[in-house]
Amino acid sequence: MSFGLLKHFKDQKKGFQEQTQVSFAAHLILGADLSSVLKLLELRKQHSAESIKLISPRVLNKKLLLETYQYGASQLRSEDVVTEIYKTHFDAKILPQKNSPQFYKDGKFHDFGGRAKSMDLLAGEDFFLTKGYHLDISSLFTAEDWQNLDEIIAAHIDIRIVEGIEKTQSKDLVEKGEWLITFKDYKKMSCESLYSAFTPKKFLSLLKNKDSMTPDMIDFCSSVTTQAALSITWKMKKELHHEERTVFIPQSMTHEWGHFIIEFENSSEGPLCHGLFLIHEEEPQSEDLATKIKLMKRVLERVFPDFENNIHKEYIRFDEEMFVSHVKDNLIEQIHFDYPTLNFLGQSAAMKPQFVHEKFLARTLLS
Repeated sequence: MSFGLLKHFKDQKKGFQEQTQVSFAAHLILGADLSSVLKLLELRKQHSAESIKLISPRVLNKKLLLETYQYGASQLRSEDVVTEIYKTHFDAKILPQKNSPQFYKDGKFHDFGGRAKSMDLLAGEDFFLTKGYHLDISSLFTAEDWQNLDEIIAAHIDIRIVEGIEKTQSKDLVEKGEWLITFKDYKKMSCESLYSAFTPKKFLSLLKNKDSMTPDMIDFCSSVTTQAALSITWKMKKELHHEERTVFIPQSMTHEWGHFIIEFENSSEGPLCHGLFLIHEEEPQSEDLATKIKLMKRVLERVFPDFENNIHKEYIRFDEEMFVSHVKDNLIEQIHFDYPTLNFLGQSAAMKPQFVHEKFLARTLLS
């Protein structure tokens, strides 16, 4: 074998070894949502910056947080939750809608519980039957943290696709590797404490050694349900509906297709219209989603004449796991006892007993 060919194989082997080398972080966050960022800032107050890593499948910054959490139909629907949020986020700005939700039928809006009856609500729509609260995302952060948030995230983030998660036994007294994370690019990272903002079902799908995990862990992760949804916010040229409330507009008057959940908001950016529809198909096709968006605009045009002509800008967000529910809170304490270095964040985070019935953004902010 020639010297050149031999050197090529040695270099290739060296490159592969470097690629598969395991790096270490004492604290590793998995996720690309608000709970991931809030946990990052919390850990920075308690530990050295060098010990914390955030693994995200996509770019994560202030712009994304604003478009994800400040736009869209309100996910805060409880006065008790808002009161509790103020206990930890003292400067939070959370504004209630002035009016209760209504539904559209026969050319007018009606109150729920009155003589007129709405079309049947599909699964998940009942969550929006109470007054909503709009949250100013920036108010969850100190002025300094919000101003420097993009730089803070950039200092900790690695954009990678997780391929597997494995519970391991720590053998090193310094780098206590309790969890091993493998990525699509063949790189690996171990950590002592793992914080997962992935949905429990996704976390379970990535677990490599399921057989060695406790039945409580498997039950907790497999029992949650996820709801896909498409959220749209339109910046409007002028106000089309002066009442700040949630309205349910049937997608069809002849088919049980559910409702478009619509909210109008007068914001510092000008008039906004938020639209949401829940998706009940297991694997929605992009063509079907595009058709549904066109239908939403047509329906809104009928209810609010000249709607489409007044759209200034459009923000569309599709998430196949936008809403997580049926979290078995009774198992979380045992899981934390069995795996003290694992914490679930976001919509599946541990709750105080009086708030175990709460869902979605409430869980993210109360955890």
